[in-house]
Amino acid sequence: MRPRYERPADLTVERQVAAQLERKGIQLHKLPISYRLDFAMFKNGKLKGWAEIKARNNSHDHYPTLMISLGKVLAARQLADVSGTRSILLVQYLDGLFWCDFASPFEIRIGGRYDRGDSDDVEPVAHFEIEAFTMV
Repeated sequence: MRPRYERPADLTVERQVAAQLERKGIQLHKLPISYRLDFAMFKNGKLKGWAEIKARNNSHDHYPTLMISLGKVLAARQLADVSGTRSILLVQYLDGLFWCDFASPFEIRIGGRYDRGDSDDVEPVAHFEIEAFTMV
């Protein structure tokens, strides 16, 4: 079984983002790890979509793209397709909370993390253009 890299700081960011969305009338339900995404989003008891939350220690325009596992994109698109909703990627940058629809175009490359000594961290990844992101 692969190690889980989610840190307490990641969960803190999730709670902060969830609080921002809840102020906008969206309720988030934490999903089991098998779903690959972080939350199901509801409004007035009705499923509105799915969300993955990330945190980055830079401004949103520091890099031209945001990189995320292609497997995560596949899971997000499958959940959206099956449920007839959308899946979004929420990223807390130093300069604000931004979002992008997982249905947006992206480029596939090989990439990931090389600093943990985990060969499974290097895989096909999706690069979403920063211009696809909107501030929440």
